[in-house]
Amino acid sequence: MVTSEMNVKQGIKQLKQDITDWYKGILAVIIYMMITKVVFGTVCTFVIVTGVPCPGCGMTRAGISFLTLQWEDAWNYNCIIFLIVPFAIYWFACRYFFQCRCRGFMVGLTVIAICLLGLYIYRMVRYYPEIEPMVYNKNNILYFLRNWIDRIITQ
Repeated sequence: MVTSEMNVKQGIKQLKQDITDWYKGILAVIIYMMITKVVFGTVCTFVIVTGVPCPGCGMTRAGISFLTLQWEDAWNYNCIIFLIVPFAIYWFACRYFFQCRCRGFMVGLTVIAICLLGLYIYRMVRYYPEIEPMVYNKNNILYFLRNWIDRIITQ
């Protein structure tokens, strides 16, 4: 009992330290997401620059659906969320409850990345550009630059 209480106290201390160490980065990401959502209608840098969906497309919506227990919606937005959530829980437990090294961390990240890439290729072939979230977004930087250059050249 004493050991588990010590682990919880140490985990809380580690969590507070991580928040202290990472708060500027977390705040910067939140501000970036707010600005890009207002300006471009999305938070995805890949979509903002190219207009083409990225391998993680649908992940934010999938995460929100997962957290609100809308499993089918989460699956349809991006089924890889069902790999990411257990992996994130495992990492969180290792770091904050057990204060141990997260074994297989890089292997887990690699598996998730390969699955994301495989799903991306499948969805691009099968659904792009007609079905959400695999749609082209004309509100992107490359589209703007192309139109701007075309206007300069044709004048």
